[in-house]
Amino acid sequence: MSSDLRRSCTIDLAYPYHQPDTPSQRLRAVADYMEAEGLDADPSLNGPAALRLEGKIAALTGMPAAAWFPTGVMAQCAAARIHAEKSGSRRVLLHPSSHLELHEENAHQHLHALDPEIIGRWGEPVRAEDLVPGAACAFVELPQRHDGGALPDWATLQALKDRAAELDLTLHMDGARLWSCRPFYEDRSYAEIVSGFASVYVSLYKDIGAPIGAVLAGSEDFIRQARIWRVRMGGALVAPWPALPDALRLIDKRLEQMPGFVARASELAEALSGIEGLSVEPSPAHTNLLNLRLDCTHKVAMAARDTVAREHGVWLANNVWDLEGGRPVVLEITVGERVASAELDRIVAAVRSLADAIARANSQPAD
Repeated sequence: MSSDLRRSCTIDLAYPYHQPDTPSQRLRAVADYMEAEGLDADPSLNGPAALRLEGKIAALTGMPAAAWFPTGVMAQCAAARIHAEKSGSRRVLLHPSSHLELHEENAHQHLHALDPEIIGRWGEPVRAEDLVPGAACAFVELPQRHDGGALPDWATLQALKDRAAELDLTLHMDGARLWSCRPFYEDRSYAEIVSGFASVYVSLYKDIGAPIGAVLAGSEDFIRQARIWRVRMGGALVAPWPALPDALRLIDKRLEQMPGFVARASELAEALSGIEGLSVEPSPAHTNLLNLRLDCTHKVAMAARDTVAREHGVWLANNVWDLEGGRPVVLEITVGERVASAELDRIVAAVRSLADAIARANSQPAD
């Protein structure tokens, strides 16, 4: 079974991205942090841990207020619904690779009766010319996950903001991986990157490494409504610990580590870009994320992954993306503590072996 094969590997590039700990180790670490910080197990989302975390995210993003949600799906649906009710329009502008379109079972449609309109092109960030008037809001993902963490350059991003203002169009940032954007934007603050957006969502479990959680940030009125929708959608957890203190425990550490993760992603992209049979996207890397585009079917890629795991002891991915109608498929690599501490030569050798295995499989006669 693949789970046994994964456990046999000495390098693991898949989620979770940081150094593993057992559940008991994590709970002990959270308990130690809570005792050191004087935090109790808040019986609601109005206690010190929630207020401290929400205040921290609001300050980082330059927004007046913020609210924690147990999931990003819930947070993004709340944002879209609030902007729709304010504007009087049900139309929401989405990129074809938007998380709402690909990974949420169309929750925005089924739960909130929103009408998605696709703008932009796969493989390219949303641009000013993609925006159209009359919609409730436009969702802009920074960085764009299914393009390997690609970002628009600063001038393009500012042009997008300016065009939205001209159209009186609300911008919402899908900033699930916002934490990795600063190096690409010459270390501009998160607040400066977010400026011009009416609201932003950030993830706490992806790059930060908390067990669950997301935060919406925006105006005081927006967050007041977000808290109402959190209750309506079942997100007002009675006992939100250990998720909240765990996020507080980790966020400063991860933000301090992030420039090193981005630098390692660039180093890895450069080392992998010369391997025949695959392409690296983007190269150089924009964030701590990159994609390997493989000219094969999903079945061939998964078989090659298993071959690499057996021969090299390197687990490259839990799965590969097959989102564009067949070939090529995409293997995603996110740099966290695991990739940052792994031997670069072993990763490169494993990916080269992956490309070789795919080439051998593609040369076989079709069944």
